[in-house]
Amino acid sequence: MKSKHTCIDDDLAEDVCSALDKHQSVKRTFPGWGRLHIDRQLPFLCIYIKPENHLDKGTPELILGQASYILVRERDANTPSFKKLLDTISQKLESLFGAFLFFEFWTTKPPSQQSNRQVNLHFDIKTSENNPPLKILEEMENALLDIDFNQANIRLSLDYDFYSQENRVQNLSISNLSSSNNQYWLGLAVNPIFRQGNILLPYEMRLLHAGLTRALRRTFFAFIRNYTNQLPTHFHELGHRSITPNVLDIDKKLAAVKDQFDILFHVTPVNFGEAWTAFSDSEYLRMPTFKYRPRPIDPDLLKRKLYAIEIEHIEDPTLLHIFQTQREETSRLLGMIADRNTTNFMHASMQVFGGVDESLLATARHILGCVAAEEPKAVKIMLTAQEFKERAQNLIADYQLQHPSFCYPVELRKDIPGVLVSNGKLMIGESSHFDKNKADATLAHEIGTHMVTYFNGCAQPFQQFYSGMQDHESLQEGLAVLAEYLVGKLYPNRLRTIAARVCAVHACINGADFIEVFRMLTNQFKFAPENAFQICMRVFRGGGLTKDAIYLKGLLELIDYLKKGGDLHTLFIGKIALKHLRFIEELKWRKMLKEVQVVPHFLTLPLYKSRIKRLKESESIIELVNGNEL
Repeated sequence: MKSKHTCIDDDLAEDVCSALDKHQSVKRTFPGWGRLHIDRQLPFLCIYIKPENHLDKGTPELILGQASYILVRERDANTPSFKKLLDTISQKLESLFGAFLFFEFWTTKPPSQQSNRQVNLHFDIKTSENNPPLKILEEMENALLDIDFNQANIRLSLDYDFYSQENRVQNLSISNLSSSNNQYWLGLAVNPIFRQGNILLPYEMRLLHAGLTRALRRTFFAFIRNYTNQLPTHFHELGHRSITPNVLDIDKKLAAVKDQFDILFHVTPVNFGEAWTAFSDSEYLRMPTFKYRPRPIDPDLLKRKLYAIEIEHIEDPTLLHIFQTQREETSRLLGMIADRNTTNFMHASMQVFGGVDESLLATARHILGCVAAEEPKAVKIMLTAQEFKERAQNLIADYQLQHPSFCYPVELRKDIPGVLVSNGKLMIGESSHFDKNKADATLAHEIGTHMVTYFNGCAQPFQQFYSGMQDHESLQEGLAVLAEYLVGKLYPNRLRTIAARVCAVHACINGADFIEVFRMLTNQFKFAPENAFQICMRVFRGGGLTKDAIYLKGLLELIDYLKKGGDLHTLFIGKIALKHLRFIEELKWRKMLKEVQVVPHFLTLPLYKSRIKRLKESESIIELVNGNEL
């Protein structure tokens, strides 16, 4: 039931009761100020009463992450119609659940001699001495203490004096609206640490909103399990399930900006063959010159569109965080395109993809020192680009058996070295040749990982899952290399190449030029000149692209995740990072995400379980290639 402007009168109470009977959501905006939001039948209602005697900026927004709340002015709260509305809601939901909780929220008045910056977070819990919900008070205290707010000290107090709070309407006694002993009242006051005077502190506001949303859900979860006839499994189940049109519009606009460019497409040279020939002819002494595609976008104009999207209007703290971080990374990617072939490019790349820490560098050097290069075979069976394309099309057809919509183009291009997936399209360099024995690994990498996660991301209600959430590249490439191992095709030279990329990125960051890195790869690590050139091209393209270090980094993080019992299947839900799993879990509990639509074929292979078992038991990443099935 939706309406923009509704008077708080007796008809409203009847309309709300009727909507709840029909399992409909209730969304009403009151004239003047205030609103009622009930996402679905739930045995609690959050209440904020806006005081008449002083401004209270930011306070009502702190409960907007809850699935059931009402915001009302003090003058409207002190009316018989409002009391009837609360009474109607509580009695209806009590009859369904066996109990009902009124939760009231407000801020305390700051002390008159307060400093400009409050460093402590104070929570005052209030309840009625006549019928307190004793079974949930300890869980509420623990949940509030778990809030991470800039490492601030958190102080709690518990008061059973129902009338002691400063901002209450004294003659509105919610606990006396009904004679039922199964209706409870709980109040929470917080000091206004999120503002200075009437100026909101946005970062503090977001932190407190996210922490308080989680803490209150835990409190309501405890209430439902202890006082009602329901037994929810997880407190995240109590969050919003409906996705507002505003959120969908913001999501669509964010994805529309990112869909207009692909960073790899814009920074990958179009003259790889010519550059290699010239470099080889110079006996590796003349710095290669790389040419790039024209940039059909204006990064500044796209940034203007990006920051015109009113993400700050999102009331759900989880979705707000996802979209804010997505906008931040998209802005940095646009900056990379603008800074292509300048000294600023590598610094922007490090902001997006990171650099190389000592641990990662040590692992890479260990691999290069312990894994011997494979002896070149006398005869290799090579596939032409057209033959590889046909294999790719056959694999895509196999995936269509799982889902008929898995239908993506494969095209040969003159301006692509090797293979590249962009926005679901597989592009193959028409002059490329592929080792037949390694083709399955490449297909598992590109189609089984990048294309499958793109497809599964497209199936989600949020487009960020296909366009790529912040820092998704590390997990994407970690999964893609793992896919090569799971199809039995992660060979020593491949692992050495991934390790060499880390060393090359590290050298580039520390000031080495193209020729110096090339010599390091050929002289110190014994790479063939053309392979060393390709590694250098990937690292130095655009002005210094640090992305290639994440293949090894992502694989190591993924192995650690799996050894700790992490679920591999979940990671194919879209283009996500490991750090997003807590958000994925929450959104799944809230029934806002779909299950994985297409499962990579290598997760169904007969040897899958034994390969995963060996991975979990391995002490070193090197064991993934030693004895690998050929």
